[in-house]
Amino acid sequence: MKFISNEKKLFTIEITPLIDIVFLLVIFFVVTSKVGDSQFLSLDLPKTESFEYKTVQSMNEIVIINNGSIYINNDVFNIEDISNLDQAIFELENNGNSVILSAESDSLHIWIITVMDILNKYGFNEVQIRTIEK
Repeated sequence: MKFISNEKKLFTIEITPLIDIVFLLVIFFVVTSKVGDSQFLSLDLPKTESFEYKTVQSMNEIVIINNGSIYINNDVFNIEDISNLDQAIFELENNGNSVILSAESDSLHIWIITVMDILNKYGFNEVQIRTIEK
């Protein structure tokens, strides 16, 4: 037999699980939200003012012009003609595997990467990169 007590039970709400759920929701929305337009990067090639590099008289030089012309030791090639460009880099003198790669500041980044890939393929380990002002 159950006796009825006159004591009133206090009704309580545990807020600890509620706080946990709120924090989980905050973390979810912070992780999944985009911050501005972070998908696109604005890339400006740096300008060098105080950088000094070692110069060797017989070092090979490759110059990339913004119209797609590439000069390899004063011989002119077009970036579209990859096979001739590949052959010309293959025939470069191996002066300690060093090459100076100069590019105009507004030349396309893919052209620089293409030339660097070809240089890497033929074992040119030291590539000095410079920017050329117009």
